[in-house]
Amino acid sequence: MHFGMGERGKYVKQYRESISSSSEAVANVHVWAPLVGLQWAGSEYQIGDETWIRRGAVYRGYEHKEFADFLSRDEREECRETRHWLSIVQSAHSEISTKASVNLVLLAFWIVRPTRTSVPFRFEETQTGVRTAARFHERFQWIGDQAAESVRTRDLDKAKDITEPLRAVYVARERLRNALVLTFRGCVTSDWQSAFICFAAAVESLLAYSHGPGLTDRLARAYAKLICNDDSSEFAMTHFKELYLIRSDIVHGRAYDRNASSRNLSALARFSDLLRGLWGRVLAKPDLIRILEGDDRQREEFFLRP
Repeated sequence: MHFGMGERGKYVKQYRESISSSSEAVANVHVWAPLVGLQWAGSEYQIGDETWIRRGAVYRGYEHKEFADFLSRDEREECRETRHWLSIVQSAHSEISTKASVNLVLLAFWIVRPTRTSVPFRFEETQTGVRTAARFHERFQWIGDQAAESVRTRDLDKAKDITEPLRAVYVARERLRNALVLTFRGCVTSDWQSAFICFAAAVESLLAYSHGPGLTDRLARAYAKLICNDDSSEFAMTHFKELYLIRSDIVHGRAYDRNASSRNLSALARFSDLLRGLWGRVLAKPDLIRILEGDDRQREEFFLRP
């Protein structure tokens, strides 16, 4: 499962066909994506291996004649006005698509500090002069009161720390990848109920270890064990149960009377903050990732350990 429904590797395939077999082994694709809405006072920052935030003036490839029919006049103006671009260089034979690479960086941003940042399209270039472009039809959404106005360099430092673990989880295709994909689906949907259910399913993918009764209590205890010390565990469990009850109301058709949009978005923001906190804790600890990638028995031993 990929971050979106586009054809996997379509543009990389075009590139592979354009190069000779002798040079194919070292071929790279350079991806440029405008970080629309990113408000950061800095100029350049390295997020990961061959992954950078660059000044907007650095890239002008969108003005190439090959993109003349792809972009509208307003879109070209949007590119010119974008202050920062995401720059990624990866192998044409990478096990992860360029689309997923961009979305993983955006997901790291969201976990650290939700903003109004989005990526409408990406441009890909190769050493042999092949140029392609594609749109992101599923863009990150934001909640008004939750979205921060700006990003600080210390936020980028934190995003840098979790970008590679996120990528490793996605590439591993094990248990946590399901939670990652569900989290992404919640981030790009514009319907609060759909987002809430996706976030709840992601939480269950991270914390569940049994099919037995008492799921809510079991998840609440697992959540408290991960995110707090003993002094605040009761508060954390109560907080979890209050929000998880909304998930149950939605699933069982009892949320029809929640007509106050501000109240619903506030609940969604609180639940997404809960999930963001979980991801932050998990991605910071490689040992914890290994435990949560295990089977139910391994998870149960960890969560029930005194």
